Amino acid sequence: MNMAETARIAGLSHVVVFKIYHNRTKTIELETINKLCYALNCRIQDIFEYIPD
Repeated sequence: MNMAETARIAGLSHVVVFKIYHNRTKTIELETINKLCYALNCRIQDIFEYIPD
C-alpha cells in the first residue's frame, strides 16, 4: 500500500502521512494513530517502536 492509499483509507491528508513516513514530525495525535491502525489493520505496537535517547 502506498502513502496516497493509506491517507485515503485513513481519512488523513497526504501531508500528514508523508511527514510521519519520513519522520518529519515531533508529535502525532492519538486520533491520527487510531486512523493509521485502522487503515493498516494493525496494532499500535506494529507501527511504533520505543528507542531511548
